[in-house]
Amino acid sequence: MVEADVTDVHDVVIAGPSAREELVSVVRTAAAVVFGVWLYLANQPTTLQPTDRPAQKNLLPYQAVVLDRPAEEQRLFRSLQVALLEAENVRASSGSWPSVEALTAEGIEPFAPDPTNRGARYAWRLHKDGHRIGYIGTPDRPDTIAWLLYVQEPDPVMPPEPFQNDEEHHKLADGLVLHVSTWTRPVSLGAPAELPRLPQGEGWSQLFAVGPSPTH
Repeated sequence: MVEADVTDVHDVVIAGPSAREELVSVVRTAAAVVFGVWLYLANQPTTLQPTDRPAQKNLLPYQAVVLDRPAEEQRLFRSLQVALLEAENVRASSGSWPSVEALTAEGIEPFAPDPTNRGARYAWRLHKDGHRIGYIGTPDRPDTIAWLLYVQEPDPVMPPEPFQNDEEHHKLADGLVLHVSTWTRPVSLGAPAELPRLPQGEGWSQLFAVGPSPTH
């Protein structure tokens, strides 16, 4: 009689993703969906002339819609919007804004380099000045643009700004209302050394996915 081989049986524990990993995944997916909807709506053909679009009517001379920019700028703009949501989650949970190094370590673009990117490479810096926070990206090529992700927190001594459901206002999980904006500036104007108080007064142009609110 031949005895059958007996193989040891081991219990295998399959661990699911942590709560933080799940939250990061949800935030990234939601941001991508929201931005995709913005671009879809903004890119729909209408019977209006381009100069008659509501977004164009509300634009100031230093403002532009990202759809009018090259594809590489649209890609970086989209990455910054997702990165902003990631940074806001850290701000809401820890009370402070994450460093560039922390965002890079988490693989958050555009702070973490994209190996498939053949365009300019950016050096990012976090600037803080009171209630103003900015992530400034300086490229390694003189023929392109610098980027500024600009956040203004409410001043405790001033009346709180009412929340508006638009591109320039974000509300954190703790109820804090932020004024946010994304800017670009030609490198030919010089590398930004510090956070500007009025970006439009220093050659920066503000970019929107769709356009500013009519009530802005």
